[in-house]
Formats: sequence, structure tokens, C-alpha cells
Amino acid sequence: MEDRVFKLVDQFVRAYNYLLIFLASLMMAGLMGIVCLDLVLRYFFNAPLLWGTEITEIMLLDITFLGMAWVFKEDGHVVIDIFTQKAGGGKRKILQAISYSITGFVATILIYYGFYATFDHFKRKVFNPTIMETPIWLIIIVIPVGSLPLFLEVLIKLWRLKEKSG
Repeated sequence: MEDRVFKLVDQFVRAYNYLLIFLASLMMAGLMGIVCLDLVLRYFFNAPLLWGTEITEIMLLDITFLGMAWVFKEDGHVVIDIFTQKAGGGKRKILQAISYSITGFVATILIYYGFYATFDHFKRKVFNPTIMETPIWLIIIVIPVGSLPLFLEVLIKLWRLKEKSG
């Protein structure tokens, strides 16, 4: 039963990550387009996009959090593995479990406080004091939305680590 539940969670997280990576890829393409257009308009016509910087800042935040779980899943993040490379099989798994647990703890904090801050800004109707006056909750909702699959990926990696050892 436990295996089946984790396989369903794994399938859900994989599909969710594909959606988030697709959105992040579209944003990356949009980001490059906006920056190029802004440069051309600024230097050739002296008419920069007034909203260009704000949108690119938001997209950079979004791309980071939308791709976070995928990078963790693929072990694409930067690590200092001096201890795990020197450790043997059992010790290596313990160190990996500690590392995954810390990541899961951080993801839990990001989910909790991300939803709390998002709801608080939504309730208070706080806006970004810029030309676009974007509601802050629309900007920061990506933090819990991107942290949730990270937390689930941590659970999946811990489960697979347990399966290998047991």
C-alpha cells in the first residue's frame, strides 16, 4: 500500500513539475524577448519599456521557484560533496537523509510562510508601488506554489533512499 501511495505521489509531482518547467521555459523566452525589445527601444528610439524592468524582476523570481523542484529532482543544484564522497555506503545514506531533511524543513517553512504572506497581502490589498501597481500577492504566490513540489520531491527521495537501504 505504501509503495502505491508513493508511486502516485511521484506521478503527480512529475506531472506538476513538467507543468512548472513548461511555464518557467515560456517565462525565460518572454524574459529574453522583453530584455531585447527594451534594449532596442532604449538605445535606438530613446523610448524604453516603462514596465520592462518590473516584469523581468517578477519573471526571475517565478523562474527560480518554478524550477526549484525540478533541479532538486535532477540533482542539478550546487553541492559541496566532500563529506559524502569520503563516506561509505551507510554513512553516505545518512548524510543524504540529513541533507534531504534540511531541504524538506526549508521547503516547509517556505510553504507555510509563503501562503501566510500571500494571504495576508491579498487580504490587505497591498500593491507594488510601481508603474504597473501589481498586487504583491500575485508576485509572491509563486513561493509556496514552487516550494510544495520541492517538499514532495524531498519525500520521494527519502522514500527511495529508504527503499535502497531496506
